[in-house]
Amino acid sequence: MADKVSFTDFGTEKKVRRIKRKRSKKSGTDPAKLLDEVLEAKKLADETIASASTPQFSLPFIEFAVTQVEPFTPHVWNEFEITLSNTGNGNARSTTISFDKLITKGQTIVDNIKVGGETTLKIEVKLDNSDREITRMDIFYHSVEGDTFSAIRRDWFPNDYENKSIFTNEIPPGEEENAAKYSHREVFSGDLHVVCSKCEARVPTSFRICGKCGSRLKKRDDRRSDWGSNRKETTAIQDEREVLLQKLRKLGELKDSGMLSDEEFSAAKASLLK
Repeated sequence: MADKVSFTDFGTEKKVRRIKRKRSKKSGTDPAKLLDEVLEAKKLADETIASASTPQFSLPFIEFAVTQVEPFTPHVWNEFEITLSNTGNGNARSTTISFDKLITKGQTIVDNIKVGGETTLKIEVKLDNSDREITRMDIFYHSVEGDTFSAIRRDWFPNDYENKSIFTNEIPPGEEENAAKYSHREVFSGDLHVVCSKCEARVPTSFRICGKCGSRLKKRDDRRSDWGSNRKETTAIQDEREVLLQKLRKLGELKDSGMLSDEEFSAAKASLLK
């Protein structure tokens, strides 16, 4: 940097006085020491982030088993025992069971299944057709936040099963080669559900009689005005939640198709919900 120059007027002569500027001393910082300090600060920041509490999602997960007591006979009432277990980390609301070809008698709706809770239902079903064909069973339920979950199982009726677990997979027994035919579909094909005017239970639009109180169903509501209405905003936490929901549904599909064993499924689900 050049020295400053000062001019002093002494009449006809001008004297030039040079003013020397103090030079700044070179920094004594050691680059290696500075790098160590930066690395230490980064390590501390990473540890703080890792130890910070992450958002905990509250999600139910219903596992179920259906037992047929005696060989299934058409045109008469047959008994099923259904056990519902919530192995997720959130309560399950309005768990509903329905069949596409079986007439039901008894409780098919459970209002609330708490975390770790288990409920056993005994219902009677009847088939008015003697021809052996595949029957579909649907179970759907909701989280407190309004997320909707569904599970599909299929089996053959009438049959000669006795004290045997039925509806164990989405693909019915003997149809493994035709697995593509039974790809997963959501329980609802539209955005409507039926609300019982007496007990306010929510059931599929195909229901005409409430599975909880037995009343005739009349009222219909748009599901978007109720369940799931708080999922419209797109925040980072909700985005993570949607990813988790998709993974849970995929796990259920893999288990239904037989690609995951019970142990593998339980371990993967526990890893997602921890």
